[in-house]
Amino acid sequence: MATTPILILLFIGYIIFTIDKKKENFPVPLILILVGIGLSFIPYFSSIEVTKDMIYHVFLPGLLFTSAYQFSPNALKKNAGIISFLATIGIMLTVLLLGWTIYVISGLFVSLSFVGSLLVASMLTPTDPVSVVSILKKSSGDKMMADVVEGESLINDGTSIVIFTVIVGIYLQDKTFSIGSFFGEFLLVSVGGVVVGLGFGWLFSKAIHITHHKEYQVMLSIILAYGIFNIAEHFGLSGVLATVFAGIMLSFEFNRSPTKTISVNHWTVSGAL
Repeated sequence: MATTPILILLFIGYIIFTIDKKKENFPVPLILILVGIGLSFIPYFSSIEVTKDMIYHVFLPGLLFTSAYQFSPNALKKNAGIISFLATIGIMLTVLLLGWTIYVISGLFVSLSFVGSLLVASMLTPTDPVSVVSILKKSSGDKMMADVVEGESLINDGTSIVIFTVIVGIYLQDKTFSIGSFFGEFLLVSVGGVVVGLGFGWLFSKAIHITHHKEYQVMLSIILAYGIFNIAEHFGLSGVLATVFAGIMLSFEFNRSPTKTISVNHWTVSGAL
């Protein structure tokens, strides 16, 4: 893969995010999408191939870990109940209701099974709250609502992927959808990922005192983010939830002990690359 086009793309992204720092409510995600679509028509960038493995195994762990670590522990503790409900029961009810709606409406035009409808619904449930949270904080002044939306979306990324994975397995094996089997597999994959993430996050928080060099802390945090993701995935658990809850656990532990610090904020880009 050519290095120069990638550096140019990173520089373009830097410029767009710099503009976002200067102007409030600048729609960065939309601008990045439009720029990406425009650049796809330029032959110079045709050598760049973005694969699912690149997104899932290279970019995703670093971005999720950083977002989880930076989310306010106090806000998460205060709104833990509503965030947990919306990110689990709420999203499952959304998938079921949306899937049923798609199944009924699509029956008028194409032949789509109920499991297929649920699969489509599961792809539509993940949300990106960046713009929404910014608008909520400025327009309503309700910080709690903004914290709930942001916290729910953080966990939503993991539960959405788990739901999608479970439904894909049912769809490809041509099984009849069963609420019992769905919940059983969902709980195994999701709870397993959460437990692994919390466990390794706690161990890392206790081991961080071994070194006080920020460079080594960054290195260890990268190892934790990507290592826990791949360990969980290897055992058939949710790597996304494991990474998110490892970051959350670190944030909680360091919030309880102000003398402990970590330079996770400095590797948002390097960790994702």
